[in-house]
Amino acid sequence: PVRIPEFLVIAVQNVLSKAWHILQEDVSQGHFSICDSTEDQITERLYMILGELDAAGEDAVQGVTDLQSPVREGNIRNFNGQHPDKQPDLAFRPKRGLISTGNTVPTAIFIECKPIDARHPVPSTYCREGLIRFVNGDYAWGVDRAMMVGYVRNVCTLPGGLSTALKNPTLAGQMQCAGSLEVLPCTASGYPVCQSAHTRTFHLPGAANPVGNITVSHLWLHSSEPCEHSQCRDF
Repeated sequence: PVRIPEFLVIAVQNVLSKAWHILQEDVSQGHFSICDSTEDQITERLYMILGELDAAGEDAVQGVTDLQSPVREGNIRNFNGQHPDKQPDLAFRPKRGLISTGNTVPTAIFIECKPIDARHPVPSTYCREGLIRFVNGDYAWGVDRAMMVGYVRNVCTLPGGLSTALKNPTLAGQMQCAGSLEVLPCTASGYPVCQSAHTRTFHLPGAANPVGNITVSHLWLHSSEPCEHSQCRDF
């Protein structure tokens, strides 16, 4: 797998959190509702804001000029090609020349977004329907890093909400966790970030050895006012 430099991951985290901050301004003015919108509606709105930030360049977010324009739900195959139309929620590819690669298509920071609330618990929705896709080779099979984004609509927080879930032996085994959750510095906009490591046991076609571990950054984006006051659920 191609190594993704940390500075590119930080740039993506910062531009996403900046876009979320702008979205909160729309919410406060009554132009959009995080509480009443679906995951796809929130992601689409963020995607349009990301396009504005991309057009503004370094004046908007430091490091954004190292990235190509983001892609939403861009079709890409899984690790062995048996499923040709996998659709990560977002993908950021580095500008040409920043990373040495023989194929720019799988060389990206792939992102899966999930809501977090009473109806969408961390273990089932965020992990078993989201995070697992980076572990089983659906997404990011050609790189060593990826990202999960949580749209937090209750009072669940990092690192506790995710750490508690991954302490469950069954869930940790399913996610093939390799070590403990690591707390990272917050984004430039102040949103919490953690990272986890996961063993990947699948083989790329023609490879003698498994593809190797993947590191997944977790960026949880909170509304200025929670939609509900439910706690993190552990199932």
